[in-house]
Amino acid sequence: MHEPLPHLPPTSGDAIGHLLTRAWNVQGSPGQVFEIIERSDGFTGVCDAAEYFAPYEQWPERERELLALCRGSVLDVGCGAGRHLLYLQHKGHTVLGVDSSPGAIEVCEKQSIPARLGTAQALPCEDGIFDTLLALGANLGLLGGREEASVTLQEWARVAAPGAQVLATGRDPYASKGPIHSTYHQANRDAGRMAGQLRIRIRSGALASPYFDYLYTSLAELADLVADSPWALGHTIVNPHGGYGVVLNLKD
Repeated sequence: MHEPLPHLPPTSGDAIGHLLTRAWNVQGSPGQVFEIIERSDGFTGVCDAAEYFAPYEQWPERERELLALCRGSVLDVGCGAGRHLLYLQHKGHTVLGVDSSPGAIEVCEKQSIPARLGTAQALPCEDGIFDTLLALGANLGLLGGREEASVTLQEWARVAAPGAQVLATGRDPYASKGPIHSTYHQANRDAGRMAGQLRIRIRSGALASPYFDYLYTSLAELADLVADSPWALGHTIVNPHGGYGVVLNLKD
């Protein structure tokens, strides 16, 4: 009788970069490469990686509405494959992307998009030079958590020019109904975390990223996080499915 095959864990590595490289190699064709998002309670979601390369016409309406407000030099925090920067570059903006994934940086460079390795809390940029910061694709999640958000918002203000703005999208965690999500929210509260403070990792093939925190907040929770920061909550765009867009304006 044959011995059963061992159950092998995924290899830890740059799963996001691996995913984007695979999608780039098929030119972002839909249905070819899929991103698996694994939450710490075992819940998983699947997204078509072609979305990272989708043209402007296919972007959510709230992203297009926010990008119409873009001005001056632009920093994209968590730029991924760089689709927003590619569009803005063609519009004449000076742009820079920052991402923690070496593979994402390589994919940006293949498209002649300037990008650097860094994180939302440690931007590889000089002080006071960007007129617009982007955190689209629900990248308000990069605020991480209550304490992390304070550090992150200060860092975004450090690189912002006077009168700068953040154009960002997020997701209300309470729009996800059902006992699986409500139980996860309560477990977070019991641990002293925000309800929508997800602990997730990205899977691509046999690779898995390290787990990291990614924050979903209601608009009321976001307003509370921003209140004591260098930013003021401005224009908001809400859709009925829980997604939203916001403008944060740098305080005088």
